[in-house]
Amino acid sequence: MTVMNYRITLAYDGTNYFGWQWQIGQPTIQGVLQDVLAKLAGEPVTSVAAGRTDTGVHAAGQVVSFRLAKEWDGVALRKALNGNLPEDIRVLDAALAGAEFHARFDTQGKTYRYQLYTDEVMSPFWARYAWHYPWALDVARLVSDSKTLLGTHDFTALTVADCEVKTRIRTVTDIRVEQDGPLLTLWFVGDGFLRYQVRTMVAALLEANRGRLKAGSLSTLLASRDRTLVGAPAPARGLTLIKVEY
Repeated sequence: MTVMNYRITLAYDGTNYFGWQWQIGQPTIQGVLQDVLAKLAGEPVTSVAAGRTDTGVHAAGQVVSFRLAKEWDGVALRKALNGNLPEDIRVLDAALAGAEFHARFDTQGKTYRYQLYTDEVMSPFWARYAWHYPWALDVARLVSDSKTLLGTHDFTALTVADCEVKTRIRTVTDIRVEQDGPLLTLWFVGDGFLRYQVRTMVAALLEANRGRLKAGSLSTLLASRDRTLVGAPAPARGLTLIKVEY
């Protein structure tokens, strides 16, 4: 029996899920997807994602790989999956992948977007996808400060204390700040990001903007490798995994 390797791109609203990774007794993206895959395959199927998005985080371009014993046409597989998935999880495309393709280990880069809604009153239409931030912001300083985070650094101060990885060194290649009326968007591009890293970078940038960063400056924060010098990560609802590069 020939086992085929497949690759799909997922978009999902993470509001009602406890992140990507399967958990006992909790709704997760991986759990829902694997239940549907098992229904189509007639046997359990294990899926692997490019990134394990956390509780409440969204995705517009999550990449997932898995193996099936049956050969599927990509369009037919996409339709079959979407016909069984809930409306807040959609397969954008599906196709056969190379036999050795691995959605997580083959990743070369990722793009994340973080959104803030800066009006005094939060729009109900953005409440699930942006952090309500009604305080004054110096956008020019936000842009300037963000440059400190560019390049290759040890990001220990901007991840969880018990982050279980071989190295906490990552390279951030681009950070952009865009404003469209009350919506302020921050784009982060890098070779990979640690757990909570993007959300903690947002928190640190905003604390620095308001003169409330305990470390005094972002460069001091990075050099310190001290997670206690920055507050809680920005809320999950503002974060979306936009794109994965291979």
